[in-house]
Amino acid sequence: MISLHQLDFVADIMLFLSMAILVVPFAKLIRVGTIVGYLIAGVILGPWGIGQYLGSPFSTPDELRPIGELGVVMLLFLIGLELNPGRLWSLRREIFGSGSAQVGFSALLIGLAIYFAGLTWQKSLIIGLSLALSSTALSLRILQGSGDRTTPMGQTSIAILLFQDMMIVPILALMAIVAPVPIDTGQRPGWETALIMASTVLLLVAVGRYLLTPLFRLFARIGAREMMTASALLTVLGAAALMKAVGLSSALGAFIAGVMLAESSFRHELEADLEPFRGLLLGFFFITVGMSIDMNFVFQNWVMVLACSFGLMVLKCLSIFTVTRISGHTSENSLQIGGLLAQAGEFGFVIFSASVAVDLLNPHQSSLLSAIISFTMAFTLLSVKLTQWFGVKLRPEPVKPDIPNTEGGRTNVLVIGFGRFGQLASQMLIAQGSTVTVLDMDAQHIREASRFGYRIYYGDGRRLNVLRAAGAENASVIAVCTERAETTSQIVRMTKTQFPLAKIFARAHDRRHAIQLVTAGADYQLRETLESALEFGREILEELGEDEDHTHEILADVRRRDAELLALQQVGGLYSGYKQFKLPEVPVKPLIKPKSESTALNEPARRLAEAEKQAEKEQADNSEKTSTHKPSSD
Repeated sequence: MISLHQLDFVADIMLFLSMAILVVPFAKLIRVGTIVGYLIAGVILGPWGIGQYLGSPFSTPDELRPIGELGVVMLLFLIGLELNPGRLWSLRREIFGSGSAQVGFSALLIGLAIYFAGLTWQKSLIIGLSLALSSTALSLRILQGSGDRTTPMGQTSIAILLFQDMMIVPILALMAIVAPVPIDTGQRPGWETALIMASTVLLLVAVGRYLLTPLFRLFARIGAREMMTASALLTVLGAAALMKAVGLSSALGAFIAGVMLAESSFRHELEADLEPFRGLLLGFFFITVGMSIDMNFVFQNWVMVLACSFGLMVLKCLSIFTVTRISGHTSENSLQIGGLLAQAGEFGFVIFSASVAVDLLNPHQSSLLSAIISFTMAFTLLSVKLTQWFGVKLRPEPVKPDIPNTEGGRTNVLVIGFGRFGQLASQMLIAQGSTVTVLDMDAQHIREASRFGYRIYYGDGRRLNVLRAAGAENASVIAVCTERAETTSQIVRMTKTQFPLAKIFARAHDRRHAIQLVTAGADYQLRETLESALEFGREILEELGEDEDHTHEILADVRRRDAELLALQQVGGLYSGYKQFKLPEVPVKPLIKPKSESTALNEPARRLAEAEKQAEKEQADNSEKTSTHKPSSD
């Protein structure tokens, strides 16, 4: 009988994609998360599901795991792109302080529990250290989905995960020392290994700074978009392979490559190119994890597997909570970090497989530990939800600050969001001497606000108790300067309802958002690019020789027309004032009638312009026919 995989490798890919398409949306629908959906798909495809009828590679999932681990590599590279060297240096205390303390304390608790269960100290040591590591892929995926990567909780979680990735090589080296069967480590002296590793890191730094950026600039100049994608993939895979060749984690190599390109002007282009690869390969990774679960063993020992999985997660959560509380985090943040990192990591599969090869563990023990890792991954979303719920309970009641409404005749202003927009807007308040309170949940923004002489409050502006604690009840003006449009709208609605005496000023993302803000009750809104674009155009007119007074008249006229159009749209809808043809976005309409016809300078532009004119003409004809046949109101 010919197995399915022998027909063509395309059939294997189709089967993987089909199972993901069927199972993952269902998992999302019942709110267990896409990651659990991938794990379930893996179980179905694995050697204890339909894989036993399909043959290799489905019956031997270990052959597929290296492909899935490429998703972890891509993820670490993209995380590195968002952490420039300056920010990474600012995390050094969390990486080597909180990270080392977490691994040490967690390994101690887990190792002692295993030792008292009857295993030898060698097994307890290696198992304790291995289970102290968390799943980088799973944790970062959850942080990315919740938008918490830039919060102190997210930054500390990333720092701990980075240190854990660095610990993989020392754990393997330690296993070589305590294992009954010696491991061939290449007989290289320790100092030589350290020198090679340090040189490899420096090589990655030099390549990222002096070779990749000029190369990307060349590709951009000649318009070779596909070469930029190829270069990005080569960068990630090359850095990962190089680090793995010298004995370090391939994911760590990809992370370093990302950090080196974090300040590149092509950072966003690289993110857009690699994001599809990351998502698919990471999903493939979780499918291979699900395929590796020995379901026969789980069914026979389900009580032990569940008890050990929950026990491990409780021990890790307690240890991480203790470490992060000592390092200065709030009880709520510490509990959330503990819930996020409570699972065991994917590198445990590698370590336990190697432990069987050197007779440190027997196959029965390895199967139990692998099942525990898989189940803790599956329970992570539940752990995150529970710790978030308990974290709210641990949150102290906010103390109403004694912030006077006026101070020497100066008006009190609460600025929510201290990014690039909020910082520039606040410069005016410094000059006038207003009493300003800054509310933000980005650690970097809070540090920057400390230079301005403002009252500073760290917290989420979407939470009512945080707004009260920051003094919103006493504010004469609440300036909502957050970056995400949905966040701004949510805060405006809440502040208008809860603090009706305050004037609400809001930053609008675009015209559509501006109308939403006015509807939500904002007393004043400003589209973030409006004034800068108008001033930009005015400067161009003056450079072309236009009289300064005349340019100011034109500027005032454009402002007036834009305000009239916005007012019309607030009453009659977003398309008021436009031809009523359907477009996916808000159509662009000149506020002043052009003095000349548009001119197409190449053939594609000419075809598009003619299509637009034809659409307008057809719409006008339809409107005329409708008005002709419209019944009289008399």
